[in-house]
Amino acid sequence: MKVHQIAARLEYGDAVSNHVLEIDRALAAWGYETDIFANTTDEFGASTARPDGEYAAHIGSEDDLLIYHYSVYCSNYKQYLETRNRRILIYHNITPPEFFAPYDKGVAEFCRLGRELLPELARCDLALGDSEYNRQELVSMGFDPEKTGVLPIFVNYGGLLGQKKDEGALAMYEGAFKVLFVGRAVPNKRIEDLLRAFFYYNRCIDSSSHLFLVGPSWVDRYDEQLRWLADSFGLMGRVHFTGRVSDSELASYYRAADLFLSMSEHEGFAVPLVESMAFDLPVLAYNSTAIPYTLDGAGLTFKDKDPASVGELMEVIRSDEKARSALVESERERLEHFSPEAVRETLREALGRVLGEAP
Repeated sequence: MKVHQIAARLEYGDAVSNHVLEIDRALAAWGYETDIFANTTDEFGASTARPDGEYAAHIGSEDDLLIYHYSVYCSNYKQYLETRNRRILIYHNITPPEFFAPYDKGVAEFCRLGRELLPELARCDLALGDSEYNRQELVSMGFDPEKTGVLPIFVNYGGLLGQKKDEGALAMYEGAFKVLFVGRAVPNKRIEDLLRAFFYYNRCIDSSSHLFLVGPSWVDRYDEQLRWLADSFGLMGRVHFTGRVSDSELASYYRAADLFLSMSEHEGFAVPLVESMAFDLPVLAYNSTAIPYTLDGAGLTFKDKDPASVGELMEVIRSDEKARSALVESERERLEHFSPEAVRETLREALGRVLGEAP
């Protein structure tokens, strides 16, 4: 029996791509013959995945297993529908189109197509969300609850922790209170709300503080709005848009930061929350979508986005060592749920549900 994986794309540094590769490693370690297919790749992905058109050679095998990763609308969904393999769908969520509509109608339409297709994918042996939020969305879209489950994302936080320390990366900000957000600069992340909360904190509580926004820009109009807002607040010397960074640079930001702040209104999993936990970085996050499921009581969440209220919470975490230590301890406990061993065991159990016995 072979186990095939199909994804829309496979590329360096992408969370879904990393998940695909970790699943492949686990399957190979358990003795399965495996392969990976993708619609598009970068140079890194091309060294690992084959073009999805080549999956046609396996589509008729009833003995094989197909794991299909659904994170964006892609034409290879037709292969998922047509295959005679046993099928596991892994749903990574697709952002609702209304977040993108004011900035990029093309991306919004792509999101709409992806979400509207989801009910058509319900005929499978098992559907896994990478969070409980995603699992519940599958059920709401018509998937049989008895054939759903949760498989957390494999997060290679060990690789980040093992990165060589870059003592000079943020040396010039030594002693300043440093707030961090990691993620793509896209509208659902509500980075404008981050800027508003930081503006209150910097102007009313600690004028020496800095905000680091680490991640690539994806939507030009949104990126322009964010930079205009930071400039209009007079924060351009205090807010730092880093763009995409290397793993070693990312590890340096996690090590140097004092607080991870998220105001995102739509997350399917939120990998940076797990990475923050691994670095003992206190998390303060808006309580939306997958975030309460990923944290599950760790860190600190809030439901009121009032900038002053958020700013005062930031100051409590900065100034109250007892509160800060309690947050870090809660995150250490939660991190165990996302250890490679724990996620592999969950994957093993999921395979057992489809194959009749665990590998």
